[in-house]
Amino acid sequence: MRLVIPAGRARLIAGAVAGVLLLGWLSGLGTLHANDAGVTAVAGGPPPSAGPPPVRRPRPAPSRPPVDCRKVKCVALTFDDGPGPYTSRLLRMLAARHAKATFFLIGGNIHGREAVVRQELAQGHAIGDHTWSHPDLSTLPEKRIRAQLTRTLTAITRATGRPVHLMRPPYGATDRHVAKVARSLRLAQIIWDVDTDDWRDRNSAIVAHRAISRAHRGDIILMHDIHPTTVRAVPKILRGLAKRGFTFVTVPELLAAHPLKPGRVYFDGR
Repeated sequence: MRLVIPAGRARLIAGAVAGVLLLGWLSGLGTLHANDAGVTAVAGGPPPSAGPPPVRRPRPAPSRPPVDCRKVKCVALTFDDGPGPYTSRLLRMLAARHAKATFFLIGGNIHGREAVVRQELAQGHAIGDHTWSHPDLSTLPEKRIRAQLTRTLTAITRATGRPVHLMRPPYGATDRHVAKVARSLRLAQIIWDVDTDDWRDRNSAIVAHRAISRAHRGDIILMHDIHPTTVRAVPKILRGLAKRGFTFVTVPELLAAHPLKPGRVYFDGR
């Protein structure tokens, strides 16, 4: 028996089928376009909750050939008491000359300037602990010495995710108690042998002259990046020392031939 569909109903059925086919084709086209654009379908529902932000580790500094200070005329510029309002400017100056330095940080100055600390490491500079509030450690009991250092160590590692192996006692004041605590915290004590006295004489020309004229091979030079006069002196210092044949290195680079020992005091790289 042959089924006969009236002409009017046949047209309705054909139109419905064509509509379904058209919708299916358009749906496939939309998926194709979404995939072409690199769009990934996401299941319905609320987005996953964000956890605490991870520590932003500094990007590695551009690599440079290792510096052998036994063969090269090295000097280590060091800056205390930052990070401060002029540190970012100083970092630009150092980057312009591809010069490396070492920064000894006051823990109480890190809050709000964590990005500056990360930038110091990202540019290949070294970082050390300069206590939380700059007391004379040689006048404190060991418990308070430890608190001053560990509080700053915590602030640095929270900002950078990196360990710290250097410390500088404020005023260069150290004794057997400071050495004992530094040794237990795996920190070498870095002093200096060229003092620019930039804290006393806020004169860029004087600071630059002292740094340039007093530097010898293997020296560690003391400055402070919290003073604008010191930061303004840095380009002249870099030019002057470069003319004398110096290469600017970090303290660990300067002392690479003498592996750093926790608690020990270092004045220079000789």
